[in-house]
Amino acid sequence: MSDFNLTYVQIGDLGNKIGGQEGAKGILSGERIVVSRNDPRATGVVLNFERKVAVASRRFVASESFTKSNSKVKFGYIDEKVVKLFGKGQDVPFGELAVNTLLLPKHDPEILVALGPQSRRFIKLGQFYQLIEAQGHSQKGPLLVNGYANIAFILDENGAPWAVRARWCPDYGGWGVDVCSVASLGEWVAGHRVLSQVA
Repeated sequence: MSDFNLTYVQIGDLGNKIGGQEGAKGILSGERIVVSRNDPRATGVVLNFERKVAVASRRFVASESFTKSNSKVKFGYIDEKVVKLFGKGQDVPFGELAVNTLLLPKHDPEILVALGPQSRRFIKLGQFYQLIEAQGHSQKGPLLVNGYANIAFILDENGAPWAVRARWCPDYGGWGVDVCSVASLGEWVAGHRVLSQVA
């Protein structure tokens, strides 16, 4: 027996706040939910900043790094679009990336808006690769290695935006990396990691 007792007045007030009898039916049936004020669903907060990660300045060539013959990273699957879209070599600048957790299920455009100004939204493929390489055999680090996705928004050689997903998955036999259009109708679930520039 609960030691929490409500008066008839409090029960009436509670009923009014949840929408009366119809509101109570909705809660009991699961059609409506009650959330606390700091719950992301109530606040609308999309991303939670977790930490900063430094990336080194170096030359990067996608075809040399994103290959199953790479001994530093156990790749199980590599989307052919990785090399096709980002195949030219690039100089990766020194900098810091922000590691964020997605708090709500969202589509790419909504996540891009939540990341803030244009200067923060996109990272280089070579920067993303450095983080993957540091956890190349599922070591602990800023990227998730529990099957959830690590997402980076990256501009291809023509300046078009793409969502690049890296996921450690035993079914792939290691890291699976694929490229998705930011216009995709798919929705990312809460719990994924999203990378961005710090500033």
